[in-house]
Amino acid sequence: MVRALSKSGTTLSVPALREAVKIDPSAFGIPGLPAFLTVCMQKAKGDLSQDELAEILCAQATRLRLSEFASKLMKDLNDGRKSGEELALEGSAFLANMAAAQRPMVGISIHEAGQRAIKDQDQTLRNGTGRGHDWGIRALDDIMGRIVPGDFGLMIGPSGHGKSAKARGLANHIALRDPVLTISDEEMPEDIAIKDMIARTGVDSRNIEDGTLRPDDLEKLCAANMKQHGLQSYFEYTDDMRISNIEALILAFKHKHGRCGAVFIDTIDGVEPEERGVTGITEKVIVSCRKFDKLATKHGVAIIALGQVKTIYNDRPDISLRLSDSYGGQGVRNKASWVLLMHRPQKKIQDVLFKNASGDNERAKLKSQYEEWKDKAQFICAKRRRGRDGGVAVIGWDGPRTSFFDLDDMDQGNLYDAAF
Repeated sequence: MVRALSKSGTTLSVPALREAVKIDPSAFGIPGLPAFLTVCMQKAKGDLSQDELAEILCAQATRLRLSEFASKLMKDLNDGRKSGEELALEGSAFLANMAAAQRPMVGISIHEAGQRAIKDQDQTLRNGTGRGHDWGIRALDDIMGRIVPGDFGLMIGPSGHGKSAKARGLANHIALRDPVLTISDEEMPEDIAIKDMIARTGVDSRNIEDGTLRPDDLEKLCAANMKQHGLQSYFEYTDDMRISNIEALILAFKHKHGRCGAVFIDTIDGVEPEERGVTGITEKVIVSCRKFDKLATKHGVAIIALGQVKTIYNDRPDISLRLSDSYGGQGVRNKASWVLLMHRPQKKIQDVLFKNASGDNERAKLKSQYEEWKDKAQFICAKRRRGRDGGVAVIGWDGPRTSFFDLDDMDQGNLYDAAF
């Protein structure tokens, strides 16, 4: 039994199992508890919480009871000891008893719920901070409020405008207090980690992309890697973006670390919601939002998903960004606790609008807008949990460091700290 427990990865002790699981194996015709637990743990993969182990125990016991009853029923039928009516009545009674035994407890008293709320507030008071987490950038705190456990949030923007960089900075900011998990099917952990080191050091990302990194730059990256030690930010690359697999990863992460400050999904466009008949990307995103919202509430974890925009954003001959540019539009807004839109108008002007400009007047206008938005990004609150929607924040963008910062914090030596 102990070998099976160790193989499964659980850290639960045998005494803890006996305290958490109340079951009499002999009542179900099981030879002994060790053999019973061994079968259960062989079926389990990864770390388990006590509640999860209890569910496995009950499921295994149910299967054994059904198997034994079916064998007994077949024997009685073959022996001709009982009539068909007697066997039917016996079977109905057996199934009714099993259903009654498995019926879960429903509801929580208002007193117990109040005790949980008081415990949360007491912990907040002890920590000396508000509930949940701030954004690490004051301008975003002003328009979005705090991120709290149970939130499902969306950060939507065009590809290449810095969504992942902002998510990385936010994840590291939250990771100063609580463990954070990033689940991605687009970037390997090494890619995310080196972008973080670039943000910490100011090493030009183009030198890494071009393979022209200098020895002193490499030393800076090594020093930045030492600073990453102890930061509770974790990454999981997977090509299995089914909702059920993501939930399993979240549960395993919570069990391993004891708590979870936030989970980042990069990106929601690649998530498989496992809903029959849902095939189009817009439908998938809307259904995924609905399921993530339920998962966040169920497990008490803030889930933050990144989302792309449609080609209509680049097709429009201006520098506006709208909720309708996203996959799902109002449909995803209705399912999320909050929605944050972001883009860098400078990049759209440079990559798209300049190329399509038809005259000198239009080029002059675009050049003026380019200078206005140079090294800046626009964040738009499409929805917040409490307060007024529609707030707009303009924050700084450091291209070589691939990081954002408050425009009030212009001390270049402190840009990384300001961004988090």
